[in-house]
Amino acid sequence: MHPPRAAATLRVEISDLGVSLARTDGGSQVALTLASAYAGERTIAIGFGGVRVIREGAVTRLLRYTAQLLEPWGTAARVELRGLRPAARRTVLSAIATQPDLAVTAVARRGVVVAPAADEWLRANAAYAGLSVNRRKMLLLGSRDGEHCIWCGKPLTHRCPDATVDHVVCRSRGGSNAIENLVLACAACNHRRADLPADLWLERCVQRGLEVDTAAVSAALRRAQREHRQRRRRAAVLAWAEAA
Repeated sequence: MHPPRAAATLRVEISDLGVSLARTDGGSQVALTLASAYAGERTIAIGFGGVRVIREGAVTRLLRYTAQLLEPWGTAARVELRGLRPAARRTVLSAIATQPDLAVTAVARRGVVVAPAADEWLRANAAYAGLSVNRRKMLLLGSRDGEHCIWCGKPLTHRCPDATVDHVVCRSRGGSNAIENLVLACAACNHRRADLPADLWLERCVQRGLEVDTAAVSAALRRAQREHRQRRRRAAVLAWAEAA
């Protein structure tokens, strides 16, 4: 293990490596490059410029291995993720939410800074550290859209027993578990909706006079439809490449 040296930054641009983070093992490939170049720097800056598609699994692996490199620096270590497109930024934040030993210290429009969580932070956020992946997603959704059921307006947090994660594009219709395709909903609304398309369910909720967060629902529909189209395009490209 390299001993810590004077504060310095190791920089790498993913676009220069010829690695695709649309594949889960892409995160391991970037991590190997970092490991070979690492010489005890306190900060690792990873540029995502030009990277359009990333998978949560790839980011999770990359963050895990990068944190291992920075262990000698303890809580003084920093991982700077730069040049993130909006969709990539959401994926990064979702991946960080699954890592209880990492904490977000700064968020910008195109960047996220991550640091090892201090023992004090872990103790103060013991409930967060013990949350399941699903409950952490609820926490992110509440921060993004507001702590209420998106369909009926009922106050709701990730701690509520009747809080659920609702798929905008239903799984039965090809929807994914990506954070872009999820909203926070109460169990009653989620159950009544079943696999009804979100736009039709929105109409029914409005007709029933429920306090629908129409702005959040409209934004969720746009995100989900965009993510669904992108995923279908990626699948078509992969199928074409494998057949070629």
